[in-house]
Amino acid sequence: MSRLAVIALTLVVASAPVLAPADSRPPIDTYLQARDRGLTGMVTGEAFAEATQPSGPPTPYGDVSVMLLPALSDFGAELNRIHAGLRDDARAYLSAAERLRTAREGLERDLAFAGGGELVLGEVTDAGGRFRFAGVPTGAWTLLAWREEPHAQSARHAPSRQLGAFVGVTQPAGFTTVAVWRVAVDVRPGEQATIRLNDRNIWLTVVREDKRTLEPKKTDGTGSKRRQGTTR
Repeated sequence: MSRLAVIALTLVVASAPVLAPADSRPPIDTYLQARDRGLTGMVTGEAFAEATQPSGPPTPYGDVSVMLLPALSDFGAELNRIHAGLRDDARAYLSAAERLRTAREGLERDLAFAGGGELVLGEVTDAGGRFRFAGVPTGAWTLLAWREEPHAQSARHAPSRQLGAFVGVTQPAGFTTVAVWRVAVDVRPGEQATIRLNDRNIWLTVVREDKRTLEPKKTDGTGSKRRQGTTR
């Protein structure tokens, strides 16, 4: 091949458009099409603690966060990895709550970027432990719900001299137990799927460490300090 031909070939290759990588958007077209065609269903449910006595009523769980998300394989695989990692060591157990939050927020961002922000559905159970999603596009969904139970410890005030010049010094403030439910939901046109969340079908329970910012102990201005507005 002549030098002129090599130069011409180089110019053609350099000017050719760069091929974009394979579409990395979440596969949500079927959900969007179902929504646009009015093929929707309903998902309702309740969260409760089962009665401690055979004849007693169940205790509803209010303020349980409930999310309904498209059942996408990548997200499901990450949830499986988090669950499997709980058996590895204590650090994996303590980081599980943060990993769950990161995975969920990552999916929310991906859906919003792909034009499917409306597919992120969220509710909070009422005082009776009930929740309801209407107009849910047909298809496979993942229901994630979590209930937090804080366990605080008393705050300790530190003298100003111990805080030094650093801003945002923290100390342990206790921990929060997070019970998580994960349920596969099949939504069909015109039908209602009913979900019951209780203590026996919790998917996993993790612990989140809580911290607080140290603050110097406040004084009322008495003692050796002279009050403002007084005279010698």
